[in-house]
Amino acid sequence: MKYFNTEGSCKPKEHYMVNLDDRLGYIKKMLVDRKKYFVINRGRQYGKTTMLRALAEYLKDDYIVLSMDFQMMSTANFADEQTFAMSFIGYVEELVSSEKESMEIIHAEALQALNSLKNQEEKTIKNMFQYISNICRKSPKPIVLLIDEVDSASNNQVFIDFLAQLRGYYLDRENRSTFHSVILAGVYDIKNLKLKIRPGVEHQYNSPWNIAAKFTIDMSFSSVQIAAMLEEYEKDHQTGMDVAKIAEEIYRYTSGYPYLVSALCKYLDEEIPDREGFGHSGDAWTKRGLDEAVSLLLKENTPLFDSMVKQLDQY
Repeated sequence: MKYFNTEGSCKPKEHYMVNLDDRLGYIKKMLVDRKKYFVINRGRQYGKTTMLRALAEYLKDDYIVLSMDFQMMSTANFADEQTFAMSFIGYVEELVSSEKESMEIIHAEALQALNSLKNQEEKTIKNMFQYISNICRKSPKPIVLLIDEVDSASNNQVFIDFLAQLRGYYLDRENRSTFHSVILAGVYDIKNLKLKIRPGVEHQYNSPWNIAAKFTIDMSFSSVQIAAMLEEYEKDHQTGMDVAKIAEEIYRYTSGYPYLVSALCKYLDEEIPDREGFGHSGDAWTKRGLDEAVSLLLKENTPLFDSMVKQLDQY
């Protein structure tokens, strides 16, 4: 049975969620198909990871998608250029080996050449990109690189060098094969970050990521989208709610912030029916039930609110 999820990314087969197909289609047509490099930067729990995973699935018929998460790489992986190059190569190998289709499509000889970098004396990001370029050139499908939580690794020289290589190959793509499209996601827009190179160094450098196309898609949920999600829930549970009215009220309280929408729905589904004065789920999915859910949410010690305050403090 599906449920409203507030922990981690949402999956269509497991969770009640807003349909993302329109947004995914737009991203593919207007950005990925046009070979754009861009950044998705939104606040914590704004649905970035859910969007990225859905996008990877949406693109797989036309592209090979290397979907990474820099949170899966520790601080030690960014210690120096050689360590990062080896860690990145290992990550690519892990992704390819876990996807049978990718293993069949990516040219084995090119992948073996990338792996051979491990045995070379000079292991640099520049050399790594030369082998990656070879893989992209021999691949029968364009390769899209997708990296979540990219700003978690932003405060070091290795990250700047990595972005610089992406930028360099992007600008010279007519002469050197490279990723068809690159999608980076994080809380902050990396092209505006001031990046400190190492402790004790006062001088700061701007990110070289000035090639990014604008990502203007509104990732909040409209009342119509919330209503469509509630329609699916209502078919399963038959509460008798006024779907359009409740959707509008949820939007009024949340402005469509994905986590807040899911959190209120989760309260209405799981907790409000058990509270005094609410005899069953039909009583919960009302204006009175929603007010009660909002009260519970505001009393909750949620990391999201702390994160919002920290983000405001940085501006």
